[in-house]
Amino acid sequence: MSADGVVRPAVSAPRVIVRGATDADRPAWDAFVASRPEGDPLQAWAWGELTAGSGERPHRVVAVRPDGRPAGLAQALVRATGAGRSVAYVPHGPLWEREAPDAEAILTALLDGLRQAGRDERAIVVKLDPRSARPGDDDALRAALRRSGLRPARHDLQARTTRIVDLTGGTEAMWARWESDARNGVRRAAKEGVTTLVDRAGDPAALAVLTELHAQTAQRAAFRGRPAAFLADAARSFAPSGGWYAVQAVLDGRPIAAMGLLRVGDRGFYLWGGSLRDTSLGGARGSYAALAAAIEALATDGCRTLDMWGVVDAADEASDPGAAGYSRFKRKFGGAPLRHPGTFDLVVAPGWYLLRDLRERLRGG
Repeated sequence: MSADGVVRPAVSAPRVIVRGATDADRPAWDAFVASRPEGDPLQAWAWGELTAGSGERPHRVVAVRPDGRPAGLAQALVRATGAGRSVAYVPHGPLWEREAPDAEAILTALLDGLRQAGRDERAIVVKLDPRSARPGDDDALRAALRRSGLRPARHDLQARTTRIVDLTGGTEAMWARWESDARNGVRRAAKEGVTTLVDRAGDPAALAVLTELHAQTAQRAAFRGRPAAFLADAARSFAPSGGWYAVQAVLDGRPIAAMGLLRVGDRGFYLWGGSLRDTSLGGARGSYAALAAAIEALATDGCRTLDMWGVVDAADEASDPGAAGYSRFKRKFGGAPLRHPGTFDLVVAPGWYLLRDLRERLRGG
């Protein structure tokens, strides 16, 4: 559906039709995202609603089979750039049935639909960064995107690497897969008297703790955190379906660490966190306690994996020094490295795209 509310003519592939998605598609949309191993919160319908407060709006297209079942989808977030133009971004998408015999046709149809969406939105470019489903997928996925005529973008918009932690087998099995530093940190936290709380309902008090510690940490570490309104909207959007977790570690009645996680299908995602920096805390290890509690809660609720959401491998730390500290912490909880193919550009307006690219190069990008 375009910005003016008009559903454009459908784009056909041999066995799918791509069209604008409407509110009636939401249940099937979210079920498809949950069913895909590479699906995550950024392509959930609710995520598109969340971005409105940050100056973006969703433009959704869906590829459907003759019987109406989704075979693929893409949620593009559209942001105005000036001169009557915009840029569209499909975070961790599109999603499609990569294992289907007509997978390439589905992708082609989705890209055609996104190209039309870009024209409707007067977009210069539609940026995409579909994620890998499992380790080793990135090369084949990158090749498929290149064959489809996409260009590697000058900059990635999401972390290229992450870690996927196995939550199966019970508590003892999970602990055995952690590094000894993680196990010792959790034990030390318990010895110091740290307790944990897990909120799944979007409780305002738990949300306030997460918001405050996240803001403090963002300021201290000089990264852009999510504002309070965004986190509140995330809780409101994901909690009703069991997709929201706010975890806090508490020492002597004082919150010392907090984490915000989302769930899609049988997968958890560690998106936000924060901790108190205070010399009086000594060796309380609040972050260790909070992450262990989050892992236990997700596993108890039937999640099979936890995506640590951006973890630089030890060998790559020099390429992103700012990520070294939190990456070392996350790696202590184990997990298999997962590398994504990166961001690709679907050029909609070639002349404007060249001007934009020139500007980025002149800025040293």
